[in-house]
Amino acid sequence: MSKNKKQFIGGVLGGMGPLATVDFMSSVISLNPIETEKDHIHLIVDQNPHVPNRQIKTPAQRKKISSLLMDRAIKLEAAGADFLVMPCNTAHMFADAIKKVINIPFLHIVEETVAEILCYHSEKTTVGIMATSACLTSMIYQDGLINANRKFIVPSDCFQEKCMEIIFSIKDGRDIKFMQNEMQEIAEHLITMGAEIIIAGCTEIPLVIKDNDINIPLISSTEVLALKTIEFATGKDLKRVY
Repeated sequence: MSKNKKQFIGGVLGGMGPLATVDFMSSVISLNPIETEKDHIHLIVDQNPHVPNRQIKTPAQRKKISSLLMDRAIKLEAAGADFLVMPCNTAHMFADAIKKVINIPFLHIVEETVAEILCYHSEKTTVGIMATSACLTSMIYQDGLINANRKFIVPSDCFQEKCMEIIFSIKDGRDIKFMQNEMQEIAEHLITMGAEIIIAGCTEIPLVIKDNDINIPLISSTEVLALKTIEFATGKDLKRVY
């Protein structure tokens, strides 16, 4: 990075869940080509695991989550963040509310992940989505893919239930080393249904399954957000390896 070029500070709405946020920060470090320590990204991280469960069941719960995320976003901006990211896909159902209360850019993990597919996997027209049930119910990925003229496939009910069990086992701090095979079965289910590429649309999912675990591309929303964070903060144009 040029010594005279300003690097922007990223604010991270984290803790949903904590391991996923740490994985995001680790990805920002590992994916950033540096010459010296000073080339690393300055991040201000709010690692708050006390945001209520995003699998919303009541209007009161929705209001509480929205209010808390907006307050945290305002405080990150006040602390010096030049832009915000949120390494939790499901929480992006509140993205519009967050953007209304800040005066800095917000990098949207869903929009960036869909854009990644369009840019680097333009030949793939049928996309499998692995995400929480609330994320799927919100349709944020499905709407993004429809707008991009892509078809989407989501897991059948029994496989979605298994996906949720794995995600919340990770959030609850259970041993993840035995979860890869079960998550791989969900991905294989989507492939059997016709998926040509799969989105890991929950930031817990890349903790247990990687691109080389299946025979079609697996797009980690965590990695996409990390790459976009580096590019926005530094002005670099990073190469992808798929």
